[in-house]
Amino acid sequence: MKHIAILLIVAAASAAAVAAAPEQGPQARVQAIQADLDAGKFQEAAAAAKAFIGGTRDEQAKTDAMLVLATALRKQGEWRAAAKAYADLKDRYEKGSSLYVRAEATAEVLQASPKGVYPPLASGTAAAGASAGMLSDDKVLEEALVRLGEARAQKLKAAAADLKKATFSKEIAAKFAEIIAGLQSARYLKPDIPVTQDLEAAEAAGAALDRVEKDVVAKLRPKMTELEQTITARHTVNAAQRKQMAEYQDALAQMTAAEESFRQTLGKVPKESWAGGAAWLGLGGNSTKRAAECTQLTNTCRILQTVGAWR
Repeated sequence: MKHIAILLIVAAASAAAVAAAPEQGPQARVQAIQADLDAGKFQEAAAAAKAFIGGTRDEQAKTDAMLVLATALRKQGEWRAAAKAYADLKDRYEKGSSLYVRAEATAEVLQASPKGVYPPLASGTAAAGASAGMLSDDKVLEEALVRLGEARAQKLKAAAADLKKATFSKEIAAKFAEIIAGLQSARYLKPDIPVTQDLEAAEAAGAALDRVEKDVVAKLRPKMTELEQTITARHTVNAAQRKQMAEYQDALAQMTAAEESFRQTLGKVPKESWAGGAAWLGLGGNSTKRAAECTQLTNTCRILQTVGAWR
């Protein structure tokens, strides 16, 4: 009886200690789940992460647990589930950030490899003890992301070359912005993409804007001169002329906005790609001159439109 009494006292003391122990916080719980992942207990980590995600209100801890879940699923070869987990994870990050890009790219790689084998790395790359070319191997995954980044950069190089075919200034400015943003994104996967590629894209966009806008202005100037002479002689503006000038102003406004967008994107180009700043100054200066010419023509349209109000 005395022995049983002692056991009851010990049990009661243990229960009291557990009750008195502070409840484990969200981040501490995620760390415990991460410890299972690090120890190779992938199924346990995945199960614990799922349970935690469904019950927590701590958004940062939830994001951290989603990363653990995605990694655990990939490590245990649940390829389809892992791809979805990484796709869900990316939406927890700021769009365009390095974390967003890497999660999105990992999902893409896994979706393209339904059996978990990355064909270009099917031999000689995996870590010791891992199946060659398997995306459960962190080194294989990292190399796959590097190659994806390189492939994206090559597509962007082709997109820059295609700028010479563009026919609208708005289109050129938008594509240039996409290319520079795309290169920044690709560098989150392959950091050593040459910065000269950004400069080449900037020069291609600048040349395309110059070509398109010179063509538009060359056609517009004679028409505006003729219109100016007619309005000045008659001291009045009819409805057809007002409509014509409104169309001119719209075209000029689009070109001016495109130049502003172009210069804003220039500011996002890696500074090390500018050879002493001369290239940047040249491209930016030419853009400013083109915009000034558009502004001058726009002002002429506005002056002419007021003629009708004088009568």
